[in-house]
Amino acid sequence: MHSTSSFLFIGLGLACVLSSGLAYPYPDPREIVNLQPEPLAYSPNFDVAPLTRVRRQFQLNGGGGGSPKQGFDLSLNTRVPVWTSPNGRHSFDATGSYGQHLGGRYGSSPPQFGGGGVYTFRF
Repeated sequence: MHSTSSFLFIGLGLACVLSSGLAYPYPDPREIVNLQPEPLAYSPNFDVAPLTRVRRQFQLNGGGGGSPKQGFDLSLNTRVPVWTSPNGRHSFDATGSYGQHLGGRYGSSPPQFGGGGVYTFRF
C-alpha cells in the first residue's frame, strides 16, 4: 500500500511539471539575450515619452419617466471640456443640469437648473 501511494505522488508530480511547461508559453529567462539594454532612469540620455492624450468630448446625459396620471420627470446633465494643460495632466470641465416634473395631479414644478465645474489632476 505504501509503494502505491508514493507512485501516485510521483505520477502527480510528473503530470504537474509537464502541464506547467505546456501552460507557461514564455521563454526561459536564461535564454533571453538583450544586446542593447534599456537606458537607466537617471541617465542624461534618458528620453521621456510624452503622456498620451485622450480627446475629451462634450457629454450630454438625459433621463425621464412617469405616467400620465402621476406626471413625468425629466432630467438633463452635460459636461463640457473647457481647458486642458499642454501636458494633459490638468483639466477643467464645466457642468450643467436641468430637472423638472411635468403634469400629473399637482401640476408642473418650476424648472431646476444647476451648474458647476470639475478640476482633474492626473497622476
